[in-house]
Parts: sequence; structure tokens; C-alpha cells
Amino acid sequence: MSTNSELRARLARLGPVRDADPPPSFSGELVTLVLRLSGPFDKRVSVARRLRDAGLTLQAAHAAITRLSETGFTLCRIAEGAGLPTLAADLAALNVRVYRRRAVAPGMITEVRARRGLSQREFAEMLGIDVSTLQNWEQGRNRPDAAALNLILMFDKAPELVEQTVFELVA
Repeated sequence: MSTNSELRARLARLGPVRDADPPPSFSGELVTLVLRLSGPFDKRVSVARRLRDAGLTLQAAHAAITRLSETGFTLCRIAEGAGLPTLAADLAALNVRVYRRRAVAPGMITEVRARRGLSQREFAEMLGIDVSTLQNWEQGRNRPDAAALNLILMFDKAPELVEQTVFELVA
């Protein structure tokens, strides 16, 4: 029996291994953050410690660091109560930028449509939705799901890109 096999067998008999120092627990809704490198990534341990201090498990912090190293970005979920502005400032000093999903302000959808000079029907057709759905969003009766909201935000930033993506040229 090899040494690795013996070690695995002994560890298996011990049962699950608990984290000796569990991460802090924060209250609040979990927020998905995008972490993106903004310079050299030479302080990986410091980034991992800061993520752990923000409530990630050691395993989740390790996975985030590995992904950052390989691709330059990663996603992680952190509690709203973990002090996101402080986390962002601390990570910025370590060449990691923190992004969170944009909040939808009341009236934002109507403002996007008006900025582009579109009627409700035209905007609904551009987005590929029913006009009554758009009306419900604009009047606050319902909220768009994340995919629809992303499309609206993209349309606001680059309407030509959305048009080229959603529609095809008739030849």
C-alpha cells in the first residue's frame, strides 16, 4: 500500500474535517460580486485572507484565488452585511477590483426608453417582450428578471450592439 493510500485511509476513518477557524458570519442577503484583477497579482494570500474575513470559507476563498490567477476574474457570493465598500477598498489596494450588480432605480426602465426616443411598443419589440410586460415594469407592478434587466442595461449603453445581436440582417 502506498503512503498516499495509507494517509487517505487514516483520514477517512477520522471522518469529516472541520475548519478549525470558521469564517465570520454576516447577516443580510447574499450578493454576487465580480472580482477582476487590475494589476499584478502578487499578494494572493492577503486577498484570500480578506475574502475569508468577509465571510467566505477557506475553500471558497481558495477557489476564488485560483480562478483569479487563471482567468483574471472570478465570481463570489458575500453577505450584504460584510461591509462591501470596505472590502472593495481593501481589495483595490491588492490590485483586485470589486463589482456588484447594478440596482434598479424606480423609473430607470422608462428613462432608458425615453433617452432612446422609443415608444413602449418599439422598446418592447426591441427587447423581444410583450408590451404589457414592459408596461407592468414601468408602472412598478412587476420587476424584470436578471436576464431582461441585463439586456435593458446593455441597450442603454450600446443600443447598436443589442440591435445587431437580437436582429439579423435581411439579405
